[in-house]
Amino acid sequence: MKYLLSVATAALSIGLTTAAPAIVWKAGSSPASPSHISEQIDTLSLLDATLNNDDSAAASSTGLSAVIFLVGRDADGSEGLVTMASSGKLPGVQEKHAHADSIHYHVDGVESSRTVAKDARLSGGMNVVEVALDEFHRKLASLAQSEQEEELVEDAAVEGGKKVNKAEQKRRRAISEADVLIVSVTDKDNAAAIDSSIVKAIDSKVVQNVILSSIRSTDEVKRSRRMAVVDKMNKSARSASAGRRRLDEDNENNNDDGNQQQEEGVYYVNMTPNILAGILFFFMFVMVTHLGLSCMNMIEGQDVYVKKLPAIGREV
Repeated sequence: MKYLLSVATAALSIGLTTAAPAIVWKAGSSPASPSHISEQIDTLSLLDATLNNDDSAAASSTGLSAVIFLVGRDADGSEGLVTMASSGKLPGVQEKHAHADSIHYHVDGVESSRTVAKDARLSGGMNVVEVALDEFHRKLASLAQSEQEEELVEDAAVEGGKKVNKAEQKRRRAISEADVLIVSVTDKDNAAAIDSSIVKAIDSKVVQNVILSSIRSTDEVKRSRRMAVVDKMNKSARSASAGRRRLDEDNENNNDDGNQQQEEGVYYVNMTPNILAGILFFFMFVMVTHLGLSCMNMIEGQDVYVKKLPAIGREV
């Protein structure tokens, strides 16, 4: 339990501010202790290093090259893997932690199962399918059987009158031909079932690699997108400054110094000068209007009006 808690704590302090953690198990690899890697690595590079090897290529013809478990976000948008690990809901993974090949604390790009599936297809050129826990167990059971046993099971299903629609047949065919499975789990799933599924994948002889990771929290995704916008603005500013014409050497040096200062960072403000001037004018207009209306209300006339005026000379 101490190992898994240390992973959760270190992930929170090192990598989870901008990325997600990932634990990698490889079949046939029994290191004395897992390699702890805190350097930033994107999902494509991690999958490329894991899937593109001779053992994974050989396993893809007889079994699964890799099984990737992605723990979804919690109800509040935080990462689910750290929450489950720190609360002790994964005792089986805790026991297998010491036999992991590597632990990455800073994996960038784990935004959803679709993005991970896209990176897996780009890295290895393999058949990648997103499945649920029950589909993963059926896949393991089918790989454990021989081809003859599979044919008997299929014939028995047809003879028993269990007809499957075309969509389900297509889905089963895609899973049977898959080389990489991406198993998406959430906090709504049974934690014991998740833990046992990960342990089965690690102990299975037909699975070459097992990766346990978590989808990044909502705050991390927003922060990453803001950083991407800032990088895009910096690149556009550099490209615009590179196309300017400089009249002489002095102006060139001055412009270079000014551009370097501008490119040091982009800062967001709450309002522009025009917006601030408009707000100030609005308050001034409200104050002047209130003052004018107050002055008009102070104008008073006579209180008594008579129909017959006094005679001339007798006004007093």
